[in-house]
Amino acid sequence: MNVWLLPLIAMAAVQAFVGLCLFAIPVIAPQAAPDLGVDPGLLGLYTAVVFTAAIPASLGAGGLIARWGAIRTCQACLLAAAGAALLSASALPIAFLLGALALGFAFGPETPASTQLLSRLTPPEKRPLVFSLRQTGNQFGGMAAGFAVPLLVLSLGWQASLMIVAGATAVLALVLEPLARRHDGDDRAAPRPAGRGTLKRALDLVAGEPALRRLAMAVCAFSAMQLCLNGFLVSFAVTGLGWSLPLAGTALAVAQGAGLVGRVGWGLVATRWATPRVILAGLGVAMSVAAALVAIANPGWPVPAFLAVCAAFGLSASGWNGLFVAEVARLAPSGRAGEATGGMLAIAYAGLVAGPALFSLLVAGGFGYSAGYLAAAAAALVGAAALVVPLPPAPTPDLSTAAEDTPCVR
Repeated sequence: MNVWLLPLIAMAAVQAFVGLCLFAIPVIAPQAAPDLGVDPGLLGLYTAVVFTAAIPASLGAGGLIARWGAIRTCQACLLAAAGAALLSASALPIAFLLGALALGFAFGPETPASTQLLSRLTPPEKRPLVFSLRQTGNQFGGMAAGFAVPLLVLSLGWQASLMIVAGATAVLALVLEPLARRHDGDDRAAPRPAGRGTLKRALDLVAGEPALRRLAMAVCAFSAMQLCLNGFLVSFAVTGLGWSLPLAGTALAVAQGAGLVGRVGWGLVATRWATPRVILAGLGVAMSVAAALVAIANPGWPVPAFLAVCAAFGLSASGWNGLFVAEVARLAPSGRAGEATGGMLAIAYAGLVAGPALFSLLVAGGFGYSAGYLAAAAAALVGAAALVVPLPPAPTPDLSTAAEDTPCVR
């Protein structure tokens, strides 16, 4: 058996359960909002708080991986996510806020940790597909939230539903213990980044490489779009289209299922026929068109037509992540894939903070969900342009310092 197969399954499961803890919030929003005394649209600010906390957590991921190992870092993320779900289940506004902060500290390190582990175990030629498969965990988490959580809410209530999600997430942390004993030694044996400079080192790593910089611009916009899809689709379908909660949850599950197909499919395309950068630019255009179609949807649309748009939305706006992680792993210096991913994710999380926050403000300000989706569509087009606009030419080297290494634009 390939040495990377079991770690791949484990890392996909980690992402699925951390994602489930996040995706459960917009699904329970129509029921939870009255108990919390807020408008359902304002629960998008929960997502903004999550990813605000995730920014420093992702930047510090390199230090955590070096200290604990990749899998123990993932175990800590799972326990933090479970704690976040329990705090949110209390129905106390302050506990809901603390839960968002805890979930942010769970989200920050889990992708850098899995990238560090899988980049060490996977041959370079298999990385686009392997990382795309790993990123399908997000879709499995979203599908579980879309299909299972509404049924739990209707039968047990939203608070009990979050408690069940928390318990399942904590169990997975225990299941990973044998893998941690087997694989974490190599990460702890690597040189540790300087503690006080860890955050700056991660950002400097991204800023120092032109190809990483423009990838960061694109992923910031794409991340904002993805969270606008995941965070508001259920509430839009319920309040804007008049759908029932289970039917609205089905729309989210369809989008997530299409994203799952997209992550695997785009990974295969990148392995055989096209470069990840070109595919990512095309997906940026596609997700912009899909968001515009959602923006013009109305209660008169047939259910299959809207579900088809949701599938196209998911295929593009949730299908790009594996290619992004594979590109970061390719461009990162040897042994620093986790640190580079942390730096890139900090920038991506800035988009995850700004996108849902702006969306929520547009909804609360009376402009409606359509305005939010159109704003996200415009941002995605800018991100796609960042990937295809030619880089400025490299500066002419100074012959007096020809012995020095010159940076290579990749």
